[in-house]
Amino acid sequence: HFLRSSSFSLRRIAHNYYIMNQFIQRIANYIANEILIKGLAESRTFQRVALRTHNTIQDMKKGGIENINSKLDDVHKAASEAAYYSTSTKSKAATKGPPTPPQSGFAGFVSAFGKEIRKDLGIGGK
Repeated sequence: HFLRSSSFSLRRIAHNYYIMNQFIQRIANYIANEILIKGLAESRTFQRVALRTHNTIQDMKKGGIENINSKLDDVHKAASEAAYYSTSTKSKAATKGPPTPPQSGFAGFVSAFGKEIRKDLGIGGK
C-alpha cells in the first residue's frame, strides 16, 4: 500500500514539474520573441537586408525565366573560363589515355551546379 501511494505521489510531482516547465518555457519564448521582434524591427541593418532581399526577389519574378537563363549563362561562362585557364596551364600530352576526372575546386563546383540546374529546369540539350 505504501509503494502505490508513493508511486502515485511521484507521478503527481513529476506531472506538476512538467506543467511548470511548460509554463516557464512559454514565458521564456514569449519574452525572447518580443525582444527579438522588437530588436529586428528597430534595426536599420535588418531593414536594409530585408528590403534588398525583397527587391531582388521582385526583380527575379519580373525577369522570369530569361533572368534565370542569363544568370545560368553567366555562371557557366565564368566556370568555363576558369576551367579553360586552369587546364591551359597543364601539359597537352595528357590528351591520350583514360577520360579526365571532373574539375575540382570552385570552378568544378560552379560548372557541375550549373549543369544540374539546367537539367532540373529542362534548359539546354544536356
